[in-house]
Amino acid sequence: MIQLDTNILIVGGGAFGTSTAYHLSQRGYKSIRVLDPYPPPSCEAAATDISKVIRSDYNEPIYASMGVESIQAWRSWKLFDGLFHEPGWILSAQSLSIPFVQSSISVGKKLGVRGIEQLSTDEMRERVPLIAGDLEGWNLNVWNPNAGWANAAEALRRMALAAQAHGVQYISGSEGAVARISYVGKRCDGVFTKNGCRHAADLVIMAAGAWSPSLIDCEGQLTAKGHAVAHIQLAPHEIEEFSAIPIMDNLELGYFFPCQEDGILKMAHSQFITNTKAIPNLDITTSVPHTFVQSPSDDLPLEIEATMRRNLARVFPQLSTRPFCYTRLCWDADTDDRHFLITSHPTYDGLFLATGGSAHGFKFLPVLGKYISDALEEKLAAERMRAWRWRAGEKVEIKNLAHMDPELELSKLSGWQNRKTGSGVVARL
Repeated sequence: MIQLDTNILIVGGGAFGTSTAYHLSQRGYKSIRVLDPYPPPSCEAAATDISKVIRSDYNEPIYASMGVESIQAWRSWKLFDGLFHEPGWILSAQSLSIPFVQSSISVGKKLGVRGIEQLSTDEMRERVPLIAGDLEGWNLNVWNPNAGWANAAEALRRMALAAQAHGVQYISGSEGAVARISYVGKRCDGVFTKNGCRHAADLVIMAAGAWSPSLIDCEGQLTAKGHAVAHIQLAPHEIEEFSAIPIMDNLELGYFFPCQEDGILKMAHSQFITNTKAIPNLDITTSVPHTFVQSPSDDLPLEIEATMRRNLARVFPQLSTRPFCYTRLCWDADTDDRHFLITSHPTYDGLFLATGGSAHGFKFLPVLGKYISDALEEKLAAERMRAWRWRAGEKVEIKNLAHMDPELELSKLSGWQNRKTGSGVVARL
């Protein structure tokens, strides 16, 4: 059990780390430091984005109920004033994700979520007249009016500022870039950063998202996965129409967000990418993020962009050849069963994990740290404790998961290296 004077070090300033810092500070903990290579909102965090989906559609009641709770917080907390927009969304599946969508319908109705409605493709067109494509692969479609999106980067920034106002210290730059964990026997006693500095701590909370599995040997429980994000700059006369669309998310093909005030339409590809590397100091091989912040001359693999444009043509063919004004590989740490990993390390005292966002953690930003704090104080509800436990070596046989497509290895994809240097390589539909 931690005490109010416990020296707490949080590795990572994304959704997990910042929400934990905020909630611990609200509970009166006096010594909290957050280490991240970048100041808040950390530009590499999966949570730092112009928009993230806020929804309660889940196949698991614990996440669906957390989604309902989070939506209430997004609507009502003064901290998030003006950041949550509620145009509703259409959740869709092609084939592999159909069981997930069907289970989400059932769970939502049991929770009393109102307005859930299954749509045919013709009904989708009636709801979204801008759809001009054939919607091939949009085979199961569910409308939920109680969903929307939040300005993710600004929400993360505001929560970090609120944590700092309660005494939390954020450390960035080379002194905030963690290189390895410090151990004395079977106890974790801090971290070493890339500038050679050692930060001592009574408790280290690993909340580094996609970087977690290369800092701690998680015994195969976490895999760093990236998914491709792109922005299209719309013309002024298109902004009003495209700002009125709902979020449209096909779990196997990709998603589209309503256009923002500046004319940016965000889209993404739903198949994930891995980047397998050896980690010598841990004597393991695992996927490691490769970002365009680290490598600014790189861009999306040609195969990925071509697939994104083909899906764009299925929905909004009028945009399918538009240039991308911004691209990103957004990295998170995925678990095989999509449950978070929020638990003490079974071997090292003083080491706690709060990670495994599995591409769905940000929406819980307002309340995620509450549950992590409960776990640290050993009062987390049993169902969540079991779901988020250390589970190395356990075989996953769940069939109704989102994102069931096999991952693509970055090194086996083409055209992404130095693509922004004017090589002229373009993706073909």
